[in-house]
Amino acid sequence: MKIRSTLELTSALENALAWRKKEITTLYFQIHNCQQVHIKEALLRATIPILYAHWEGFTKEAAMFYLELVARQRLKYSDLKTNFVALSCRSTLKEIASSNKTYLHTQLVDFLTFNQNDCANIPYSNVIDTESNLSSIVLKNILFTLGLPFDDFWQGKSLAIDGSLLYYRNKIAHGERHDLKEDTFTELHDLVINSLDQFKISIENTAIHKGYKR
Repeated sequence: MKIRSTLELTSALENALAWRKKEITTLYFQIHNCQQVHIKEALLRATIPILYAHWEGFTKEAAMFYLELVARQRLKYSDLKTNFVALSCRSTLKEIASSNKTYLHTQLVDFLTFNQNDCANIPYSNVIDTESNLSSIVLKNILFTLGLPFDDFWQGKSLAIDGSLLYYRNKIAHGERHDLKEDTFTELHDLVINSLDQFKISIENTAIHKGYKR
């Protein structure tokens, strides 16, 4: 599915989020309705990596959808916010960072000076790196890449993301025995659901208001 309009973006986001929420909600009710202690304990542990997987998976997928929308607007570099210009020449920037070759430096200067009226070539596949550990710091970088704010919502959730979701996920994923209380699971469930919704809303609102334009 190509994403060329805000309607197509919204449709893609809703489809990507719907099955994730369905799976998360199914596990939520399975845990809360389970009467056998040993089964509930196993479910609590097993569900945390899944909660994290949906947090990382949707963030990466939604970000890619948004970048595709911006790329398909076929705007000039001079019309786009500078984060998209930086994304377009990221490979050159990486090469320059490890080189002292003057011609590479000159190519970048020429691009930034003379090519701003060209149609932007924005990559959107395999450019969002969650580092397999989507912490608040990694999230902040992703939001900056998209030109989205690391606002009060995300600042308020940072401690829970790093100190609870990632903490328990890493403990369990690395094979450590760590008992999880049902109340803690409920808090993590709510954190993930609210974060997924907020990420979707932020992308949609920015797209509708053409927040990618300079």
